[in-house]
Amino acid sequence: MRFTGKDFVGSMLAAAAVTVTLAVTNGWGWPLLGDYRAGTIALAVIGFAMCSAASDYSTVRGTQPLVVLAAILGVAALALMIGGLIWATATIFVWFAAVIVALWFVTTLRHAITPRELPSRALPVAT
Repeated sequence: MRFTGKDFVGSMLAAAAVTVTLAVTNGWGWPLLGDYRAGTIALAVIGFAMCSAASDYSTVRGTQPLVVLAAILGVAALALMIGGLIWATATIFVWFAAVIVALWFVTTLRHAITPRELPSRALPVAT
């Protein structure tokens, strides 16, 4: 399968997630990113945008190993997001960022190795 514009958008959002993580952990002083709670909110927004922009449900099968791994990472991201909003620690924030980037990697890998389904064509019926 070849990559689409959705994969490009997802990759740019993953790069934005890494940039936000570096900005918060290194104290770059960006507006609205003053602490780990604000960074968690920013990563949550980026993560939701990644899911909505880069997802492709046309070939998803619930038993595919990469789909199962992506589901596990999605649940972990949700738990880390909630934990990051409650406790706002550096450890939770960095793990949340790592899970988001891992989720991007797994879904991009699945898009790369899953063959694209061809549209079905109606065959002429011999009479």
